[in-house]
Amino acid sequence: MNTIFQYKRICLAFLIIIFQACAFGTIGNSSGEESTELQALFRILDERRANISPWIYYSDDQGDSDIGTFDLGSYHVELTDNELVLENISMLFQAPKNSLSVQSETSSSSQVHIFHSGGSEPIPGTGSYAQRYGIKGSFSPGDISVSNFTSLTGPVRRQSLSPFPAVPYGTLQHIYGEFSKLFLTFEITNGSTKTVHLELREAEIQVEASCDLEIPYKKQTPFSIGFRTDGLLSQRPGSSFSILDGIFSLPSSEITINDFQNANLYAEIIENLETSGQVLVLYSCL
Repeated sequence: MNTIFQYKRICLAFLIIIFQACAFGTIGNSSGEESTELQALFRILDERRANISPWIYYSDDQGDSDIGTFDLGSYHVELTDNELVLENISMLFQAPKNSLSVQSETSSSSQVHIFHSGGSEPIPGTGSYAQRYGIKGSFSPGDISVSNFTSLTGPVRRQSLSPFPAVPYGTLQHIYGEFSKLFLTFEITNGSTKTVHLELREAEIQVEASCDLEIPYKKQTPFSIGFRTDGLLSQRPGSSFSILDGIFSLPSSEITINDFQNANLYAEIIENLETSGQVLVLYSCL
């Protein structure tokens, strides 16, 4: 790997010397010749790749060994059954802050173009570094009420997101994903007991990077995303609606929440899932 890197550095230095030595415009179109040389430089820079090994950590926010039981105010919640299947997860990266760029001579908006040779899903209009790198399939973490790893925040259920493709050097910008199934059954007690079946299908997730997380990843802590089960039922900041109060206002002792039953509760839970830091947390930034 070091030999390849040294070779690329030598090639880059050689191209820079050629670029500096060229007298653009003596023959043909000078801006066209300059653009060709710059593109060659950028392709070498942007071929750099780094391996990452992402994880998802499922837990509550109690910091104890029982990650399937937690308290929210006067409510005691126990996760009695669960089935989660992650369908896909991908990440979007920004170019390194010291990356070279070139102004488009023909663009009226002077848009900056960075040439990149990545090979995954492009997003129109945001430059060639806007490539999503990720995995697709059916990834089950197993029983998320049982811990199999102890992180800095306490016991968690750890799920590997490998094999993850090599990603470009730069800074993590955004994480996208989707659960094809997110089925959870809770026993909730507050004087009386309610059984709640939560059914989320094709539930999309997004995580914004809350810190400058640079690639290659050099932190001692694993590259990890936290999934807080208690955050699904908690009252999020700025909301006046309590999901648990809403559940206990219903007469039935067994309640199903999905996209066509108890729609108001379902909408609040989806909002919790989509609210930054409520359910999903980028542990690498803590």
